[in-house]
Amino acid sequence: MDGTTRMRNTGKMVGGDAKAGKLVGKDYITIAIFGLLLFVVFFAFSMILGMNANTFWFTHAVGSLVAGIVWMYLAAKVPKRGAFAIMAVLIAVVALLLGMVWTGPVGIVVGGIAAELIAGAGDKRTAVRSIVAFSVFTLCFWVGQQAMVFMAGQSYVAMVVEMGMSAEYGQTLVDFQSSPLMLVAFVGTVACPLIGGWIGSKLFKKHFAKIAA
Repeated sequence: MDGTTRMRNTGKMVGGDAKAGKLVGKDYITIAIFGLLLFVVFFAFSMILGMNANTFWFTHAVGSLVAGIVWMYLAAKVPKRGAFAIMAVLIAVVALLLGMVWTGPVGIVVGGIAAELIAGAGDKRTAVRSIVAFSVFTLCFWVGQQAMVFMAGQSYVAMVVEMGMSAEYGQTLVDFQSSPLMLVAFVGTVACPLIGGWIGSKLFKKHFAKIAA
């Protein structure tokens, strides 16, 4: 049985509510838990890669290789309309509370809405659609954080200094947008979530099918 069939069967196994597309109490709990877990994964990689300004913008690409597992589990466990959007709003609120500049959370919410449209719900949700949805979500998240640098320009350096980092660090973040590495980071932010989602679908097929049933 392939990953697509498995995910479709999962949507049916959770009962009539999945077919009707209605979220119930346990779904909201699952969304909250895995939404926070998804954020923690990206946050952890941002802390590690953020130690160097030249690697900071690769956070989303590298983090998605692990976060894809979380995303695909949620996609199979709650194959209902609204799950990705609600999760995105939750992540955006947490990000704001932790001090992320507002364009990042906006990108997260936009990504969640886009993921909803791409992934579909119930029997329409397949592994492939969920993987593509994750790639789009991650890209929107990345663009959201990049947007503030683009809008603020050199004044972004002052913002970084106010956050407690050096002016050199902030300047490197700004200069990154005009360097060849910007294209590499963009491609990675599109491709790595596809790989992470694929890994997640394989792990789900092997280890998570009975848990999600």
